[in-house]
Amino acid sequence: MEINATILVSAISFIVFIFIMNKILYKPVLEIMEKRQNYIESNKKEADEHHKKAQDLLADKDAKIADAQRKSRDIVASKADALKEEKAGVLKETKDRVSNYFGEQKQNLANQKTEAASSLKNDVADLANRLTTKLMGEGVAFEPVSEQEVEEVMKKNA
Repeated sequence: MEINATILVSAISFIVFIFIMNKILYKPVLEIMEKRQNYIESNKKEADEHHKKAQDLLADKDAKIADAQRKSRDIVASKADALKEEKAGVLKETKDRVSNYFGEQKQNLANQKTEAASSLKNDVADLANRLTTKLMGEGVAFEPVSEQEVEEVMKKNA
């Protein structure tokens, strides 16, 4: 193969063409590609940071919700306990009042029973004496029925 000027001119023109293309086309394209790559990497870093912040916020939100739920359960439980104590107090107070009322009523009934029994003793003794007088006649002497005898009869029959 012979080296002639055409090959030499072609080689020189190819080298000049590559140099011109490098200056005009390749370097700007490479710079654009590098800028684009840097832009993509920075956006990816930013997105990763935002994702991490979002995860932290979600974890914080979940912790706050759990804390609020725990506090609300504690409040509800304490209110329920307070209501139970208040209910027990009201029930005890009502039971005491009812017990006192029934005690007073029992005492009143016992007093009325005693009064009725003593009144009844007098009436029964008087009635027994009148019946005896009517049955035996007015001129017959007899021993009148005493209240103690009526009381003994009432105790036996009670």
